[in-house]
Amino acid sequence: MPGIGIIANPHSKLNKRSPHTLSLMAEVVGQNGIFTITRDLDHLDETLKSYKKQEISVLGINGGDGTISQIITRMVQIYGSKPYPLLVVLRGGTMNLIAAQLSVSGTPLENINKLVALVKSKKTLPTQRLSTLKINDIYGFLYADQSSTAILEEFYRKKSGHLGAAWLATRLACSFLVKGTLIKSVVKEHGLKATFEPAGTLDRKVLGCFAGTITKFPLGFPFLPLARRYPNHFQVTAVTCLADSLLWNLPLILLVQKEGKSLGKVSFCVHEARLDYEGEAHFTVDGEIYAAPKGDILIEAGPSLRFLSI
Repeated sequence: MPGIGIIANPHSKLNKRSPHTLSLMAEVVGQNGIFTITRDLDHLDETLKSYKKQEISVLGINGGDGTISQIITRMVQIYGSKPYPLLVVLRGGTMNLIAAQLSVSGTPLENINKLVALVKSKKTLPTQRLSTLKINDIYGFLYADQSSTAILEEFYRKKSGHLGAAWLATRLACSFLVKGTLIKSVVKEHGLKATFEPAGTLDRKVLGCFAGTITKFPLGFPFLPLARRYPNHFQVTAVTCLADSLLWNLPLILLVQKEGKSLGKVSFCVHEARLDYEGEAHFTVDGEIYAAPKGDILIEAGPSLRFLSI
């Protein structure tokens, strides 16, 4: 039986809310593998090095989208040219966009039971592939910057799942209608010079850019439906409308899906995007927030990873 290694993030919202679930998951794994609750990033590195040495072939991740991105980033660095383990998303986060893309449902405890049963059955494990992005030295699946990052920071002030996201969207819409301080504080125009390979260039003010290899955003918006159109490519979208007209343009920005220019945005399917913002840029990869002090961001097509279908 292939070795199973499970990495659990105790700081994810779901694990914080039900800490006893971690003990139940560890019991399910039992003698069938290793269950590790990581304390911090250094402990995560130690765990991955240990899993590599022990030739763990199935790596389960109990945490949210940001946890998955952090583990994959360190896995790529630590494993180097050695084959990566088969990955399993146990769906332990708040938004669970990556799990949704992989059609993973259920609770982490239900999913770890499925995982152990599948491995013990000794049948051929059903898998699917999902390509990654490489953003500077970070690996993940969904990138966004500038205005969207400011909105995400506002959401994190009272992190409360899908209902919280819907309430924030309502507050933003109301603030837009009355030209309130909330919308003005998060939605701003930024000067951008960008090169998209092989699509072309862009030199203008934008509200921000999105890029990804997954096709849906929070609340099910199909904002990057072309993300998986070509192998070793991803979709990148720059929102080009003015801040004062965003709400009115938003329906068409979401509904009109084609490569090239359309109302309020420019979209391309590319294998590389070089973004050069005026001044410091803030961006998010799978929900984790980072800063590019000089405004330079390089997004490349990353490796395609195998995931267990559960």
